[in-house]
Amino acid sequence: MEHINEPRERFWLKARFLMVGVFFTLGFVAVAGRVYYLQTVESEKLQERAAIEWNREVTKQARRGDIVDRNGAELAVSVEVPSIHANPRRIENPERVARQLQPHLKLSYDDLVARLSRDSSFVWLERQTRPSAAEAIRGLDIAGVHITREYKRYYPLREIAGQLVGFVGIDGQGLEGLERQLDRTLAGGTYEMRVTRDASGRAMLLSDAPQFGKFEGHSVRLTIDEKIQRVAEQALADQVNEFEAKGGWAVAMDVRTGDILALANTPGFDPNRFRHHTSADWRLRSVTDTFEPGSVFKPFVLAAALQEQATTLDKVYDIEDGRLQIGRNMIRDTKRRDELTAAEIIQVSSNVGSYKLAQEIGKESLYNYIRAFGFGQRTDVGLRGEQPGLVWPADRWPEITFANVSFGQGLTTTPLQLAAGTAALANGGLLMKPRIIDAVLDRDGNIVEREEPTLVRRVVSEQVAEQVSWAMSLVTIEGGTGTKGAIPHVTVAAKTGTAQKVNPETRRYDPDMWIAGFVGYAPAEAPEVAVVVFIDEPQKTHYGGTVAGPAFARITAEALRVRGVMPLAPDARFQLQEEPPEALASQAAAPAPQHVVTLPTMRVLDPTDDEVAEGQLPNFTELTLRQAIDRAREFGFVPEVTGWGRVINQDPPPGTPLEEVAALNLALAPGGRHGMLAEEPSAGGRDQQ
Repeated sequence: MEHINEPRERFWLKARFLMVGVFFTLGFVAVAGRVYYLQTVESEKLQERAAIEWNREVTKQARRGDIVDRNGAELAVSVEVPSIHANPRRIENPERVARQLQPHLKLSYDDLVARLSRDSSFVWLERQTRPSAAEAIRGLDIAGVHITREYKRYYPLREIAGQLVGFVGIDGQGLEGLERQLDRTLAGGTYEMRVTRDASGRAMLLSDAPQFGKFEGHSVRLTIDEKIQRVAEQALADQVNEFEAKGGWAVAMDVRTGDILALANTPGFDPNRFRHHTSADWRLRSVTDTFEPGSVFKPFVLAAALQEQATTLDKVYDIEDGRLQIGRNMIRDTKRRDELTAAEIIQVSSNVGSYKLAQEIGKESLYNYIRAFGFGQRTDVGLRGEQPGLVWPADRWPEITFANVSFGQGLTTTPLQLAAGTAALANGGLLMKPRIIDAVLDRDGNIVEREEPTLVRRVVSEQVAEQVSWAMSLVTIEGGTGTKGAIPHVTVAAKTGTAQKVNPETRRYDPDMWIAGFVGYAPAEAPEVAVVVFIDEPQKTHYGGTVAGPAFARITAEALRVRGVMPLAPDARFQLQEEPPEALASQAAAPAPQHVVTLPTMRVLDPTDDEVAEGQLPNFTELTLRQAIDRAREFGFVPEVTGWGRVINQDPPPGTPLEEVAALNLALAPGGRHGMLAEEPSAGGRDQQ
């Protein structure tokens, strides 16, 4: 049997060897074929994939330029911060890695697992993370998890000028405010770097690092003064809180150049936390919102009438007991009076008187002056969303609209427009274009581009502007509506306003909805800064002098302090600016006439020399303007007045026989002969519409 089975066993043994040989041969052929296929057919694709995995062209955004105030205080800066990303294809256990990372990141465990499980070579885990979190993750040394550096926008002053500056998104693109408006200037360029990764996944440059400075964005220097801006926002907030108001706006402007020194809104917002606010909080309402200005508009009406030589400051008007019927409508003053001079119409804010001033020149002429002062058109300041306001053409004014326009109702404006117009009165009648951008700077602080002050036009003469300033200065002394806007030792030219608002639901003026305003400039003799303040829908009282006046005084006082303006000496208080700055005068449509205020030669009176005989001219020294005018009228005179405040000199002197008095000239100074520049605010000042 053993002999019989031996050949068969040899046969199966050979068969098995043959099968094993065939199997190994086929396996070798398969492997060789695969190698050949990968090295030839798939070679290019595999090289590209390897390059993607280990070598990469990295695109980086350059550092964004800063935004600074006029003195270099930083309003917006870019700082380098760490960002965490991963290569999911190199992560073998996403669940384990997610558990390691989760304590250091804001993402939930499930979100981390989902991101780490993607079929991708790159995924962000957390951008612009905390440095401490990045260091902790670096210490974990997880293959496939990497840390890179990015620029994050930071706003050091938080809410200060928040709406003006705006903010950027996480990719560094400007989304609101100046960040959006100047995005192309600030953003800079992008640059690419070739990098590879070592066995631990660390990035290494394959080429020389680029000169990053060449790609950096330009910085922008504003005309804003951070100190004035800060006080403006705080003063607004205090008044809004005290009177439970809806909000408030303020603008401070250099009257000579049009530089905007402060552009404040309340409520504000912090650009560092813009997602915690609504889009309504982002709006720069000083340029985007319009409203009816109310009585702060009256100085422009007086200026128009004076320029047309249709009135004089001492011209007396019949105020008709503070009530004037126009068709079915009644114009009312807060207080009933029989007559007022043109200057007193501004001082006590008479609606009837302002309408009569407007009647002196007519509808068409008033409309032309309103437009000349810049109302009903954008200032072109360069801020996104600026509104032009609305001024209907004069041929569409019925008589009641004509009356309403004369005291600031029936037309709309923005706080910025009012600031520019008010600054024109302060600047000798020259309307300047508001300026918010001072210069564009390179990374070394060199000026790349500069926006120079621009004269728009001459609106009224320097003499007329001076006369309006004199009338406005009466507002902040005893008897005026704006005593709460007075500043100790400084003469303030101002105007109060209390405008009714239209209820958007009823489309009618609402007796419970008001805007309280206060506009003006200082020092009145040589104006430096113009300020406008408006409080929206105050609740306890709505008079502009009471509600907005204190904020005006705080902002103006701070602006004068910051700019180093000292009270004028008594013998210099009547000398106003003779010429516009040389750089501006060359831009004027016509040369500004030289003008120096001269006073009649008068002797200084002894205040004890008060009693005069019957038939002789009395002593007017130390009387207020109102008292002096009333007393002069008793003797049949309408005095020529120079200056403001209390009487310091008169010509002819006391004791002159009345029959020898052809004209009476009075010189006034704030505080009278004793050198006080402003009266102490009185509690009784009230504004009118």
